[in-house]
Parts: sequence; C-alpha cells; structure tokens
Amino acid sequence: MTLVISKADLDEVIRHALETYPEECCGLLVGRKEDERKVIAKVVRSKNVYMGDRRRRYVVDPLDIYNVEKDAEKHGLMLIGVYHSHPDYPARPSAYDAEVAWPSMSYLIVSIYNKGAKEVTAWIFDEKNKEFREESVTII
Repeated sequence: MTLVISKADLDEVIRHALETYPEECCGLLVGRKEDERKVIAKVVRSKNVYMGDRRRRYVVDPLDIYNVEKDAEKHGLMLIGVYHSHPDYPARPSAYDAEVAWPSMSYLIVSIYNKGAKEVTAWIFDEKNKEFREESVTII
C-alpha cells in the first residue's frame, strides 16, 4: 500500500510537530482508498490528550475522531490514518504504538531532532502478525 500526501499537507504535519516539540503531536488523515493507494485529502490536527508524559506518548482526542469521521463521511471521504511525531526519536513505531494501533489504518510518523524534521515514514499494523509493515510514501 502507498500513502499519497501533498507537500502542503506534509508541511502542515511537520509544522504541527515543530510547534508541539518536545511533546508528541497527533492528528488525523482523511482521504480515500484508490486501488493500492490511500490518498490523503486533508490532515486534521488533534490535541494530544495523553495523561502522562507527552514527550513519548500520544492519544488522539476521541471527540476529534468522532467529529472528523462524521465530517469526512459527508464529503465522501473516510478516516484513513493517524499522524504523530517522535521528538528526538526515529520515525519507527514504538512498542506503545503497536499496543494502541488500529488495524488497516495508516500511521504517518515524523521524527523531530533539534527542532527540525529528520524523517517521515508510514506504517500499517498487521493484526494477524501483531506487527507494523512499512508503507511507501509518495509526496505530490
């Protein structure tokens, strides 16, 4: 599967990550599935409502998920994934990410080091094998 994102949307994700550094940011990816591609139509910021150390964990506000899914449906779109940042950590899923992952959702991760974006990756959780598989990212 390939995750397709516009440069403008990717820049928005990176901007969000830089603004919340050193804490993790999070948000939602709205779009549509086209054959073997997930095409992002828009990114929606969410508040990280994790109750502990937000430098290493995130929780997307459930109310944001509800509202975004409702709005997406009105426009013929769907929730296709989640984005979040890894401050001073590689753009690879953590053990915590695997614990809270939703099957079939794409996870776009941006690593931020010294207030700059270093790497962007995308992953999908394989429920059967209980592990992430990397997705390719196409920037348009």
